[in-house]
Amino acid sequence: MKSFDETARPLELLRKLEERRIGYAELIKESGGLAIAAYRLARARCHAASLTMRIPTLRELSAAASEISQNVKLDGFQPHLLAGECEHAGLAVITPLARDVA
Repeated sequence: MKSFDETARPLELLRKLEERRIGYAELIKESGGLAIAAYRLARARCHAASLTMRIPTLRELSAAASEISQNVKLDGFQPHLLAGECEHAGLAVITPLARDVA
């Protein structure tokens, strides 16, 4: 079981990270990698903001991954792979629609 739940108590997770009661490295370890950790952080923000859409967008996912990577030294961080890794894990990510230019 996760030591913190980003959907049931999103503000608690965000507060613990802000107050450094849990670390970003712990979040990565518990999540099994950066992509899932970023997803959990982005989803916590969606839930805390009381948005009707509780599925993170690619932009929110990238922002969460950037925040984590600024606080934890990461080797091989590739932001363009985040959405694919999340989707591979069965987590939905809202990605921009591809536009055809005529």
